[in-house]
Amino acid sequence: MVDTLLSGLTPARVRLAIPKFRYESTIYIRDVLVKLGLVMTTSPTVANFTGINEEENVFLEEMFYRSSINVQETGLGDGDPVEILSFVSLVLSSERTTMILATVLLAVVGQLAYADQQQQVALSTASASFSQNLYQQVALDKPNVIYSPYSIHSALTMTSLGAKGDTASEMKSTLGITSLGDSVHLTYKELIQQMNSVTEVQLHTGNAIFVNPYYQINPKFIEDTTNDYSAKTANIDLAANGGPEKPINDYIAAQTEDMIKDVLQPGSIDGSTLMILVNTIFFNGTWEETFATYQTRSQSFNQLGGAVKQVDMMHDERSIKIKRDNANGVDVAELPFKGGRFSLYIALPQKVDGITDLEKLLAQPNKVNDLFTGLNYVRVQLAIPKFKTETKLTLNKPLKDMGMVKAFSPMAADFTGIVESSQLYISDVLHKAVIEVQETGTVAAAATVIGISFTAVLLPPSDTFIADHPFVYFLRDNQTGQILFQGKFSG
Repeated sequence: MVDTLLSGLTPARVRLAIPKFRYESTIYIRDVLVKLGLVMTTSPTVANFTGINEEENVFLEEMFYRSSINVQETGLGDGDPVEILSFVSLVLSSERTTMILATVLLAVVGQLAYADQQQQVALSTASASFSQNLYQQVALDKPNVIYSPYSIHSALTMTSLGAKGDTASEMKSTLGITSLGDSVHLTYKELIQQMNSVTEVQLHTGNAIFVNPYYQINPKFIEDTTNDYSAKTANIDLAANGGPEKPINDYIAAQTEDMIKDVLQPGSIDGSTLMILVNTIFFNGTWEETFATYQTRSQSFNQLGGAVKQVDMMHDERSIKIKRDNANGVDVAELPFKGGRFSLYIALPQKVDGITDLEKLLAQPNKVNDLFTGLNYVRVQLAIPKFKTETKLTLNKPLKDMGMVKAFSPMAADFTGIVESSQLYISDVLHKAVIEVQETGTVAAAATVIGISFTAVLLPPSDTFIADHPFVYFLRDNQTGQILFQGKFSG
């Protein structure tokens, strides 16, 4: 019956009024348990708790439950991490002794859950900021681009486990994780576990480390990357048919359903290559409301500079969440995938030639997260392009320009957490991503490769959202706030 009450709910705009209250309750439940059939445990002569004490005739004398809840304007609780306080005590007795056997403080669980949530928010904020800084480096001069902030950020954060001294400081500063400390790796561990257990869409992410078999890697680095990033470790096959790059490319292709191929070109790996670190992510989601293919038709798309191009546009009339941000000259639409946890957000400049102003807006600290708030349901005539974009990026220079300099320097890099006695540096950071947006949903995949080398609700239609000029888009996990993919489409 409870499941029935909680299912079938749909969003609606209403005038809402609920009480502000605080309530505490203590319930003695020994007699209740007896009525429910738990009789023997309460009997001094029949109860059998010899697993606790073999000598004593132990029985359940009393059990009580106490809880409190505080509901107010900002949510549950009064700002403390413990939102709902609850504990259970069991009093077990014998003829000679009385003891409280166990007290379970569920409030501690509440604290941990709150702390985990705060860590996820901090990580997603750092990743989003990194993503916008990276966008300014790699996207401004490209009409169409796609990349995975999650893939790049997590791969570099994993690599930072082996960095020391100024190299580590620069990497953490560029990634925005300095204030998160070592807990960032545990947060990524939890995020990876969450992502790989998602059922609403097809989503999986993985990490792998391919090691030159002729060198000894610090066991602590392998242990940490395995524990925190579920990284699989394998040797680089220097004698592989097709070259040592082929097994790694095959692994990436398998992890991304063949969407990402040939990231490493022949000759990418030589005798000075110590290891290759790989992160992959694959997403395949069905729209909560699909587009009818018969409504897809060729339509004019206004490009920068005044050119007009014919593109396939998907059309529908539906209620979606949108925001008209007139102050910043941008409209935002949310297109959710089945289950509602993941959405594609389209940030469409209100001016046909407004993409440059939007990109300047995204360069401002924390502005990107403002795009995802304050959206409301509106019935609209909707039209968005059907498109496929593929991008391959070499991120060495962009990352250096963002402040990660020493990690790429053969003379200054300090990766003694990977190999203590050798001078290591990052030789290349390669990233390849693909996204395909169509009537049924969206498929996206990305791979980041890091080479470590030696020196050597229904309303009448009242609005429109027509994405017929350049826009920026985000594929976002609404639960954790992680931007899994970000891109620009200019026709």
